[in-house]
Amino acid sequence: MSEDIRKLLDECSLAKESAWKSFIDKFHKLISGTVAHYVPEAEIADTVQLVYIRITHNSFALLRRFKGDSYPAFIIYLSEIAKNVSLSQTRVLRRIDFREGIGLDATIDILDERAIPENVYFELEEQNEIYKYIAKLDEPSREILVLRLRGHKFKDIAEILEVPLGTVLARANRAKEKLKKIVQKEINT
Repeated sequence: MSEDIRKLLDECSLAKESAWKSFIDKFHKLISGTVAHYVPEAEIADTVQLVYIRITHNSFALLRRFKGDSYPAFIIYLSEIAKNVSLSQTRVLRRIDFREGIGLDATIDILDERAIPENVYFELEEQNEIYKYIAKLDEPSREILVLRLRGHKFKDIAEILEVPLGTVLARANRAKEKLKKIVQKEINT
């Protein structure tokens, strides 16, 4: 992991205010962008605050727990934290809507949008298959594809990886081509 990030995480764990401000400056966009994928627009700001509370809980236990070895691994770790808090918040909001009572039309819409267990299973299987193929790629290709699958835009990936946007686009195209070859090879064998 880059020395700068490790130092920042260590200083946050020691509750240094300047380190925490730097952490927020560096990762706020990532956290709020991840949250925006999972909660209604009106709940984004509150959920981002919940993510910060979760990170700072128990003297920054989540930051101390991270043992990864690269900056992109930390980005993925932080994205997962934001995703999990967002999904929990979504469940809470649904319970509140249920308790307060929702109209018949909204109930029908919710029932129509429910996931069918078989479809969820097949989607998870396809996702696992894709990740299995991605795992066979070199690290730069893997990083870009995983970040794209997690919903990040190319511009955000360039910031995360600290490389020019053109480099990210070129790597993404090469990664897709490599992935196609791996999948074709699997299909043909």
